Amino acid sequence: MDEQYEKETESEFEKHWLKTEESDESVYQDIRQIRDYARLAFDKLDLDSNGFIERQELFTFLASDKVSSREKSFITFLLNNQQAIADMTAESTPGPRSGISRSDLESYFGLIINLIQPAG
Repeated sequence: MDEQYEKETESEFEKHWLKTEESDESVYQDIRQIRDYARLAFDKLDLDSNGFIERQELFTFLASDKVSSREKSFITFLLNNQQAIADMTAESTPGPRSGISRSDLESYFGLIINLIQPAG
């Protein structure tokens, strides 16, 4: 089941995020939108309220008919980058090792946004 979702989410990601002639400003804005979505939707995505967004929770939302295609593209980004995001901070509280915490999100997006921020 995960393999099928992987293929579908990869296709969804490519459709929404991989563009051939994308400017730095556009990529910067897209990443900020994903960050803002993750911040606002964290509690909704954390179905078991343990303080971590886990892979299965993200898959649950991808399978939902009630989630817009734009939200699914954000969730797909989180899925595709879940391990890198989860590895951003060492949690002192118990939780899933591969789950994404609020601290992980802030650290990850802070780093990425600083790296791709357009000059200006």
